[in-house]
Order: sequence, then C-alpha cells, then structure tokens
Amino acid sequence: MGRGLNSLNGILRACAVMGILCVSARLSAGEGDKPIPTGRMTVTKQQESLRMIVSTSQYLTFPQPIVTATINNPTVLNVQATQKNEVLVSALATGVTQIDAKGLDETIYNVQVVVTGDARELQSILDQHFPTATLSVQPIRDAVIISGQVTSDEHVEQVVTIAEEFYQRVINKIEVIGVHTIMLQTQVMEVSRTKLRQLGIDWSMSFGDDFVTTSASGLIAPGATTGALLNAGNETFKFGVVDSGNQFFGLVRSLRQNNLAKVLADPTVVAIDGRPASFNSGGEFPIIVPAGLGQVGIEFREFGTRLDFVAKVRGDGRIWLEVRPTISEIDPGRSVTIAGTSVPGIRSRFVDTAVEMRAGQTLALAGLLQVRTEAESSGLLGLSDLPYLGALFRTNREVQNEVELLILVTPNFAAPMDCHEVPMGGPGFNSDSPVDKELYLKGYIEVPPACGPEICPPTQSQSGTVLYGQASSPTDTSSGVRQASPVQATNASYARPLPPVPRQ
Repeated sequence: MGRGLNSLNGILRACAVMGILCVSARLSAGEGDKPIPTGRMTVTKQQESLRMIVSTSQYLTFPQPIVTATINNPTVLNVQATQKNEVLVSALATGVTQIDAKGLDETIYNVQVVVTGDARELQSILDQHFPTATLSVQPIRDAVIISGQVTSDEHVEQVVTIAEEFYQRVINKIEVIGVHTIMLQTQVMEVSRTKLRQLGIDWSMSFGDDFVTTSASGLIAPGATTGALLNAGNETFKFGVVDSGNQFFGLVRSLRQNNLAKVLADPTVVAIDGRPASFNSGGEFPIIVPAGLGQVGIEFREFGTRLDFVAKVRGDGRIWLEVRPTISEIDPGRSVTIAGTSVPGIRSRFVDTAVEMRAGQTLALAGLLQVRTEAESSGLLGLSDLPYLGALFRTNREVQNEVELLILVTPNFAAPMDCHEVPMGGPGFNSDSPVDKELYLKGYIEVPPACGPEICPPTQSQSGTVLYGQASSPTDTSSGVRQASPVQATNASYARPLPPVPRQ
C-alpha cells in the first residue's frame, strides 16, 4: 500500500512540474508554425550564452529537471517544454533576451540569447561568387556588417552591391590583402600669383568650401576652409583632396594654355603597394669637398624636381599616401668660394605630408611661395630694337613676381594588360607613305597600309569599318594600287569606325 502511494505521489509531482513549466513559459506557438529544430545545446553552467538566427529553433538540455522557466522578452523567443530537463527554444524576431530556468534544487540557470537576422542566403551567394575571399556577414536590424578580406579592390564594390540588394544599409569593413600595383600621376607646376591678380582670379576662392586646407606653421585652425583664409595673409602651406571633377582640372588646363602656369614635371610612377618609389627630373652639379691631407675632392649634388612617395592600400580600397616632393634650383647668388673656386648654392622648396584618400582622387599641394625679381621691357615696335638709339624709345622696369608651387598627385590602381587589351601597332601603324603616283598626281600625304605577306593589318571596308584578314596579293608598287582580301574580324573589339580615305 505504501509503495503504491509513493508511485502515485511521484506521478503527480512530475505532472505538476510539467504543468508549471508550460504555464510559466507562456507558450504561444501552435503546432503548424513551429520552426524546425536546428541543433541541441547542453547547459552545464549557471551562466550561458546562445546565438540564434530568426525563424530557427534550438534544444536546451539542463542537468536536472526544471520547475519554472521565464523569458524576459516573449516577442523575441518562445519556449516549449519537451521533457523534464529539456526545452525547445524558438527565435521569433531579432533582439536580445534572457531565459531564467529554476531546477528542483533551487538552482537558477541564466541563458543569454541573441537573435540575429537571417543572412544565410547572402552568405551563400558571397561564398559562391568569391571563393578566395574570407567574408563574414552580421545582420543588425535593417543593416548588415560585412567584414573579412578580399584579394582585389574590385571585389569590395561588388560585395557591397550584392549586399545592398538584401539590406538598406551596408557597413563595409572589408580589407584588401595581397600585392597591389599603384600608379601615381603627378603634375608639378609653378603658378604666378602676381599675374593671376592682374587678371582678377582669386586662386583661394576658386573652389569654395570643397577645398579643405591646413597650415604647416599652425597659424590656421585645423579644418578651416579656403573661404576662411581670405584674410589670413600669413599662410605658409595648405593642401586638400578633391574629386576628379572638371572644375578644378579645367582651371589648371586654362592656366597652362595661357602661360600662367609653368610645368616643371609631369611624370607617371608605378610601384608596388608599400614599396618606396621616386623620380628626379633635373641633373647634378659638382661641388668641392675636403678630401684630407690638404686635398679636395668632387661630389655631385642633385637639383631639379624630385618626388618620393610611399603608397599603401588600406581597407575599403582606400590608399594611404605619403608624399615628399622637393624642387631645387641652382642659385649663383648664394655661392661660396672655397680654395679659389666658386661653389653655387641651392634654392629648394619641399613638402612632407601623408593623407588617406580614395583611388582617383587628387591631392593638391599649394602655398609654397617664392618672390622673384624680373625685368620687363616695353617700347615702340621696331624703334626700340635699334642699336644705341633704341634706348630712347623703350623703358625698363623691375617687377616683383610671386610664384606659387602647385603639386597635383592622383593615385590609381594599375594592372597588367591582357592580350586583347593591347592596341594594335603604334603611332603611324594605320598609315603609310604614298607612292609617286599618289603623291604627285593625287596629292595624298598618307595612305592606308597594304597587307603584309602573312597577316593583313587593319584595312577599311566600304562601310568604314576596320577589318582584319589575309592578304590576297602583294603590293603592286608600279601601278600604285594595294589589293587585299578583307575578312570580318574574329574579335569584335578590334572593329572600329575610321574616316573615309579617298583611294582611286
């Protein structure tokens, strides 16, 4: 009789435990819309953490039977009892909540649950199209964070474009790894401030607040714009980063065309990511140096335009650029005499700065001023050039000319050309010298070339399209007629329109 009562009490106690668990968990999911379980987790400590994806479920197994289980935010999770020590947790919406479970021995188990959005489809697409990249997708409400590493800067833009099809905002934390080739297009020129003022051009106000400036001497507040520098007459150096717009470079071209800007150097340097590169446009001159025992030696010093730079690719395809341009020229006015020999001095201007910018943007360095004394002569045309008497018809004056150094640096990513991208031939390849009949009778200065013995260079069909094919017969120089059997080009990229050339 006592054994039967003990069995009955155990059954009633188990039923009570299951009933309390079901009521405390606030079951709300029906049998038809329950997510399919995706895994199982064993709770071994009193403090546990769990990450889930929305619309998924997880089994939680506790080390002892659970009496009560509560959820802080029922809109995020749903808990359903399956056994005495096991519950099924279903993720309903994104968010953060906590499960508090109480065991038979009054032990409290806290499980911190973080539910994120479902980005498995986006992750699968990225893994399929970028197998060499290591990308991680983390959704945050209506945004997504994409982190990892790619081997090409072009992949960064492609990954972001794909992610924008799934989420409104994309937080890009992708890093570009590997070896990159950077092409640095540089223009070093001198601009006459005096002549610009005479024409009514204010260089500092040409671009408004889009041109961010700074001062090497600290006299200008950081972050000041060019418009705020009109009354600051003591600026010594300023720089800015501008996009590749037509306004800025159009002004530079106008200055060069009207002889208001003198180009000192216009090189293009290509270097590997992180490797220093330099160029020098100028020369060397000898100087005398002591050599010991009363003897003297000769050393050569550089002068001209020199540019040293180091470019490194950062994450998101941005380029960290360190630039050190130096412009020097021989100044006989600063010469010194050593052992009866005159050694000329050097007048130099240099800048050492570093910026972070996107590929295709232009770094503009300006503000390095130099005052030159120049002589101007004016007089009556013809009479002022007469010997002896010409001085009566002309006047000479000295003019103070302020010359400002302007340096434009534009970094871009470079890569070797494929075979189909290499242009056919070089300058003059599409033309040939005329024969006597074409030159004297028809007045042709140049004519289309004839086909070679094996492969026919580009020729022109009746429709004005360049065609490639085999030569049917060699050139007949006696009659001045070049015959070819053109065929349609196999690669459509080679076909391009040409202006008609009169050939009879």
